[in-house]
Amino acid sequence: MNKIGKVKGFTIIELLLGMVFGMIVLSGATYIYVTVVSSSAATLKSSKLNTQMMSMMSIMVNDIRRAGYWSTFTETPSSNPFSQQDDTAIEVINSMSGDTELTLGSTTSGQCITYSYDENENGIVDADTEYFGYRLNNGNVEMRTVGTVTDGDSCNNGTWTVFSDSDLYTITQLSFNSGDSACVNTREPDGQDNDGANGEDDDDERDCYSQVPTAGSGDTTVETRDIEITMRAALVADPEVTMSITQSVRVRNDWIRIR
Repeated sequence: MNKIGKVKGFTIIELLLGMVFGMIVLSGATYIYVTVVSSSAATLKSSKLNTQMMSMMSIMVNDIRRAGYWSTFTETPSSNPFSQQDDTAIEVINSMSGDTELTLGSTTSGQCITYSYDENENGIVDADTEYFGYRLNNGNVEMRTVGTVTDGDSCNNGTWTVFSDSDLYTITQLSFNSGDSACVNTREPDGQDNDGANGEDDDDERDCYSQVPTAGSGDTTVETRDIEITMRAALVADPEVTMSITQSVRVRNDWIRIR
């Protein structure tokens, strides 16, 4: 009879080494899986936050663009009831607490904006429906809605409603900047040294932001308003997920005034 050879198996050391290598491979695969899942979750959160913010920004831009619209346009645009200083004209305001108007064309940003336009196209300002605005208040964006307004250029007057989703994200910044706006004095150039600088009719005399016409001068100024809006937010469930967007809006209706 042929002798049956001894059958050899794995030694304890070989089994232990196999287990170690197997655990290393499994740990690597698990790490890659967790990383991919975490990255996908973060991407979804960022995408959701971005979608929400883009929607809010689109609404604000489209609304602010209408500031000063008047359906009953006349040959005297300075009489536009929706562009009256210290009332219906668009204003950038420093904050709710300060409630101080910032000069148009200033590089200083404010946390609130107020304006008006002829929404129902009846030619007159309806004090309870045609004063609009947006402001930052305790981590929320608020908009001025239906309700009687007695002080059009105040961020503390009228009815304000939360516009953002406070359960999903916190607004950490909302700013309005009119630094790209421009103002032109239509009587310039008139060949005279109106600023008394050097006996010449300088080009800067045409800029009615740097050379503000005196009250009662009868000068006509035309202002093009360009508002830069910046908004930053963080998710409530994960504050490390943040998003910031900036967009400029050119107000369609120029502001014409007789000083």
